[in-house]
Amino acid sequence: MRFLVTALIGFSFALPLPVDAQTERLPRKSRAERHVEELNRNMQQERRIQSLEQDFRLKSGQIRQDIERQRLFSSPPITSPYRCPPGAVRC
Repeated sequence: MRFLVTALIGFSFALPLPVDAQTERLPRKSRAERHVEELNRNMQQERRIQSLEQDFRLKSGQIRQDIERQRLFSSPPITSPYRCPPGAVRC
């Protein structure tokens, strides 16, 4: 029994602990890996910008259509025969 306890204590010092494995640093990224990641980030950013530009164009087109529709289908202003219209020189 004493031998078994001594052997287990000895093996516990010899085997690496899971905590040691978790704290080991990962190897540094190579220059090529960093370059690829940077390219991927740039491509994602460009896609986001293009999406925002497309949304902007779509919304501005919708606003233009709304303004044009209001202008075409709105009733003309009612003018009183007793008042001069705006911008008139004489009545």
